[in-house]
Amino acid sequence: MAQAHSADFAGEFAHPSAENLGASPTHPPADGGAAERDAITDGARSQAMMEAFINAVERLEDVLEQETQMLDRNRPIALHDFNHRKSHGLLELSRAMIACRALDRVAFDVETSAPLARLRIKLESNLASLQTHLTAVSEIAAVISRAIQDHESDGTYTARQFARGDQG
Repeated sequence: MAQAHSADFAGEFAHPSAENLGASPTHPPADGGAAERDAITDGARSQAMMEAFINAVERLEDVLEQETQMLDRNRPIALHDFNHRKSHGLLELSRAMIACRALDRVAFDVETSAPLARLRIKLESNLASLQTHLTAVSEIAAVISRAIQDHESDGTYTARQFARGDQG
């Protein structure tokens, strides 16, 4: 009888094995909950990567809005500063996109479609403002160039006269 009692005792407190471990209130899962922790960790990691991507898009949008507003209001602007900030934002966005490649593609596409659509609109607006200013600069440069040529020339045999057919 002592042996039976001892066997029961040994069975009750025996070393855990794959056979005697299950998910019950008195016994933890065989892997100690690692699979559950990994799933939570992966979910938190995915969420953090998605937030980093969205934040990068929003920061880039802010830079574009600031530059576009200054251009549209004809404010003095340090284009090289904005160029640096946009380049940095693009690098940050690129890195966030690379990190998000590990995510579920469908979920990524669904969650990022609206922010990327907003970014596209702001990029197009910024491009239009920059093109307007570049066109104006080009026209002003052409006027200045003509004024300098007219001032330095004595009027004989200018390229403009040949183009018009005026040969004195």
